[in-house]
Amino acid sequence: MAGVHLRPARSDDLAFIMATERMPGYERMVGRSPEEQHRAALTLTDCAYLLGIDAAGERAAFAIVRDLADAQGNVCLLRLAVAMPDRGVGGRFLREVLRWVFAESMAYRLWLAVMPGNARAHHVYASHGFVDEGVMRSAYRLLDGSRTDLGLMSLLRPDWLAHPRATNE
Repeated sequence: MAGVHLRPARSDDLAFIMATERMPGYERMVGRSPEEQHRAALTLTDCAYLLGIDAAGERAAFAIVRDLADAQGNVCLLRLAVAMPDRGVGGRFLREVLRWVFAESMAYRLWLAVMPGNARAHHVYASHGFVDEGVMRSAYRLLDGSRTDLGLMSLLRPDWLAHPRATNE
């Protein structure tokens, strides 16, 4: 299976990012943001938008990482989405995102919130060493105004360094 490499996203990648996070069912899996919020975040030094580029040179996934300058080293993987799921791209892309976070930032702890019912994402995160930390009750407001819980997961730098996927594959 071919690899995925990273590149920073640019403003001309926003159409891909927004189309991907708006795929059917993704609002309850990964969330979404308005264009103006994405445009503003692209300019922040505390935030990184990363694209996963496949072997054909096509955009295959994106991730948003925030809090890169957090004094305590708590960095957030805000969103990760794959344009064509069930092809193994998500795990390969996550591995590259983790390498980037731990190489390019002072992150000690990378945390994320996973939506309930997103068993595929939970499995991929756990397979890369993320640990369940608990549930944030009614922490996310959906587009219809209803609220849902979020599962809190994290990966510590020492655990990542000791994990087989940190250097393999």
